[in-house]
Amino acid sequence: GETPSANIESPNIAIMLNSSNDVTPLDPTGTGIPASTQGMAMSMFQRFKDSAIGTSVAGFRKKIRSWATDFASPTQFNRPGDELTTRVRTNLAYFKGNYGIIAGGVVVFSILTNPFLLFSLIILSALWAYLLFVRPKQEDGSLAPLTLGGKTLSSFEQKAALGAITFVTMMITSLSTTIFWALGVSVFFIGLHASFHKTDTHEVDAEEFGAIPQDAPPV
Repeated sequence: GETPSANIESPNIAIMLNSSNDVTPLDPTGTGIPASTQGMAMSMFQRFKDSAIGTSVAGFRKKIRSWATDFASPTQFNRPGDELTTRVRTNLAYFKGNYGIIAGGVVVFSILTNPFLLFSLIILSALWAYLLFVRPKQEDGSLAPLTLGGKTLSSFEQKAALGAITFVTMMITSLSTTIFWALGVSVFFIGLHASFHKTDTHEVDAEEFGAIPQDAPPV
């Protein structure tokens, strides 16, 4: 006769089915990040975007001109003439976002290529962050007194002591020399670019960017 078919459910399958309702909801895009974590990250990003720093960053981004079609386009350069002063003034204002990124990049590169200087800056930043944001405050907002070696340091003395440590560290690591060198290189490049980049294609407001309006009366 026929062998009756058995309807046996695998214990492993049963466990998987029973535990499927306990899985934390994930993002439908399949990133594998819990929805609660994504919501928290989005909330923090929105708060940063609405803050004064976020507004400043957004405003700075609007001042960055196209790198390929404007800032570094070979067709946008020629030898300056009598209008050199006006050209430099206009380009400095028009490309201030690009120039800021270049200057910052040179400074950061100079620091990153000096491991001892980089390590010193990290330590100093951590000390200042602890002093200004972690140390207990008094009712008037000043730092709570700190006792070291039997001597009590006031808020001003704590900041002055860390300031002195910072100054000595800058001298030992040649931080000031590195920064001045980086700024010197940046100023040279920016001055060269601003002198040779044409301004006749800039769609800018003359008063805002320092250009002299064509219909302005002679001075």
